[in-house]
Amino acid sequence: MMIKQLIVDLNEAFNSKLNLPIAVYYSDTPQGEDANTVHCMFSCLADVLEGKDVYFTADTVRCGGGKTYCGYRPLHPNIPKFVSGKERYKQTPEMVSEYVNQMDLTPATAPYLNLVRLDHVPEGQQIEGVFFICNPDELSGLATWAYYDNNSMDAVQAPFASGCGAVISFLVSENRRQGHSCYIGMLDVSVRKFLKPDQLSFAIPYSRLKEMAATIRQSCLFDAPAWQGVKERLQ
Repeated sequence: MMIKQLIVDLNEAFNSKLNLPIAVYYSDTPQGEDANTVHCMFSCLADVLEGKDVYFTADTVRCGGGKTYCGYRPLHPNIPKFVSGKERYKQTPEMVSEYVNQMDLTPATAPYLNLVRLDHVPEGQQIEGVFFICNPDELSGLATWAYYDNNSMDAVQAPFASGCGAVISFLVSENRRQGHSCYIGMLDVSVRKFLKPDQLSFAIPYSRLKEMAATIRQSCLFDAPAWQGVKERLQ
């Protein structure tokens, strides 16, 4: 997949209004700066969107759940009680444990987890996938692109997840099994304070991105009248 061409295509399709996606990958050497977040890893999200490359390690992912969802450790016994009893996102701790087991989390394959804007990915670097931060109009375009050559009912999913679960856990696991699903996320109440009110995420595993990059110019994002009407009002 040619990253430079994909960036050209995305800018043309979205009038250069869409935030370039953030690439996710593990490595033996870090790229950029230590994210140095106090708790939630997405407190640095605005900086990454502006082009700051950051990395995390097992020690610098401060959130207990984040350590699990980034693949650095198994689920801590206290997390189900916290998610159910304090945050009240699930009815019982047992439901939390059952759900996390269903997520099929993939352990980190290298010490550094890098979040790097797509135009900063080093040439030849293998990535797990990308996630966009987008508004509803942009999300409609991205989702419709994902549906273009995929008739599966799970072509686009929005399962329950933390922010890191939505754009890291699902993305990594789907890529490792060479899957074809994309994920709408940042629906987690806890992560909302790090986004604008009209922003959500759209994660595409690399296994799927390769296919989608080849179809973007045939999809509705180029020369289809309905999309042109939406494109004109993108802010």
